[in-house]
Amino acid sequence: MKKVWATILAAVILSVGIFFGYEYVTEPKIVNGVVSKDIDGEGNPVGVTTVLSPEDAVYFFGKKNRFWIEEAEVVWYKGEIKTENRIFVEEEVASNKAGYFSSELSVPEGLEEGHYGVTIYVDGKKIIETKAEFDIKNK
Repeated sequence: MKKVWATILAAVILSVGIFFGYEYVTEPKIVNGVVSKDIDGEGNPVGVTTVLSPEDAVYFFGKKNRFWIEEAEVVWYKGEIKTENRIFVEEEVASNKAGYFSSELSVPEGLEEGHYGVTIYVDGKKIIETKAEFDIKNK
């Protein structure tokens, strides 16, 4: 009887381990995509918002969710998040000390009013890890 219970217990422990291992590997590797107006000295977002003015600096942040992810690709869009709406692609974005990947969308004359989006990808894959959308409005 002890062998049966030991076998059942081992099967349960193995199943739980496989489940959590699978979840860890397949879940998003970058999370909590936000847009902010600034970045602090430690690399954290400051002034998280979804509405900015044309003269504001626009930063995107995605929090690293896996220790082995070191670089990502950030893609900015004007309008809907669609391939034909891409306006800027930044490759090989490294994570900072705070564990964020960050990118700045900067246009010297300021951004046009409208809806924008930003996505982030890992390991050259085409799966969006996280995204953020925001609006540029004259105040």
